Amino acid sequence: MKYIKQFLFEINKKTSRLSLKNFCIFWNLVFILSFKSLRFKALENDNILIKDSENKIFISQKLRAYFYFKSIKNRFISLGKMYFLEMINFENNDVIVDCGANIGEVYNSIKQFNNKNFLYFGFEPVKSEFNLLKINTENIIDRPIALFSKSEFKKIHIHKEGADSTLLEDSRYSEYDYVECLRLDDVKDLKNKSIKLLKLEAEGAELEVLHGCGDILKNIEYISADLGFELEQGTKSNEKEVTEYLLKNNFYKLANNSRYINLFKNRLYED
Repeated sequence: MKYIKQFLFEINKKTSRLSLKNFCIFWNLVFILSFKSLRFKALENDNILIKDSENKIFISQKLRAYFYFKSIKNRFISLGKMYFLEMINFENNDVIVDCGANIGEVYNSIKQFNNKNFLYFGFEPVKSEFNLLKINTENIIDRPIALFSKSEFKKIHIHKEGADSTLLEDSRYSEYDYVECLRLDDVKDLKNKSIKLLKLEAEGAELEVLHGCGDILKNIEYISADLGFELEQGTKSNEKEVTEYLLKNNFYKLANNSRYINLFKNRLYED
């Protein structure tokens, strides 16, 4: 199975050099011959609609189509397990804050582990990804915003093909734009609300996002944070600094994995 996955990944890399239309034609033929219900449809602005018999999602990079080859549901479940969503006891009308929401995959992952209604605040700073986030989710946030330690407009560095962006200087990111940044405690709709989950992925700026939580931090029950190697051109992780900060603020670590995703829980929410 491992070798099959690697083979498909390499084929996806090679076919991503094709035009979007031909890329979709090639893979649709593969899916037909392998009796899969999965289909790709080329859209404007180099976006792709992916559909199967159960789900659909809009994506923006051909290279990321690989994640859906088994099924869309499989991608959502795998991502949810990666962020430890199965360890969270969701309840009706929970508030979810998604920092670094990208196109809304985590929103759809939560729906796989939670059959109740929830209020979703998806923060995505890159305009093209935010446009897909609006389509793929029911998002309360109405414009591209980056969470940060200060509420200001700031330069954002973008790596389109990798679906990455960062507010920190990084020579690996060739494009840039300017984005509205907000402290989480400046988001009016979140004041005095209990937040079930903060999914935290800020490409190295996770500590700055936590500083921007202010007094809201005590109202967050779970934090699932991606603390991989994003600093200093991908050579340094901030896992130690983020963990120490959260431990000082009444959280403890519940779980972590080889992807450097850490799940923390607020002691104030202990039974």
